Amino acid sequence: MTLSRRVLIGFVLCAFGIPAWAHPRSAAARQAHRLVLYRALAHATGITEGHGRRVVYDIFDPNCPYCHMLYERLQGLIAPYHLTLHEIPVGYLTPSSAGKAAALLEASDRRAALRAAEAHYSWKTGSSITPRPASPAIRKELATNLALDTRIVGFPLVPILVYQKTDGTIRIVNSGAPPTWALKQMLVKVKE
Repeated sequence: MTLSRRVLIGFVLCAFGIPAWAHPRSAAARQAHRLVLYRALAHATGITEGHGRRVVYDIFDPNCPYCHMLYERLQGLIAPYHLTLHEIPVGYLTPSSAGKAAALLEASDRRAALRAAEAHYSWKTGSSITPRPASPAIRKELATNLALDTRIVGFPLVPILVYQKTDGTIRIVNSGAPPTWALKQMLVKVKE
């Protein structure tokens, strides 16, 4: 890694309150770091769709257009690829994001609330669910979700897909909404 790249990474990490020494430098250290985060995602508060052998975590903001496109693309892949998809909401992109994320987590049927919100998604206003003030417990859960999101790539970013490959390595995809063909290629590599 060049000196200028190290300086840039150090600057970005420090700007977000992460000391430069905390960035894993070796491949083994990065993989160990990713494994810890992957295991932590299993305890994050979210919405589960599917009951398959392959587990994928999707961190999203209710008002993120790329998150919405990714959600739509993944829906048709849950059954054929035997997925358990854990949708983990965060709320930071717009002023209404946190209230919408809270409304999803406080819904009596989270999955139905997410499906309805995504079915009526607006490119101007985001998710169609009505924002609501978060209870203290939900505020804490959303803060935990956002902290995990931030720890994965070093700063808040959505959407993020995280999964374990068949070889045991943890893969993080943070490139917006991959096309369906790329998602299919990815999903065959998810550990069963």
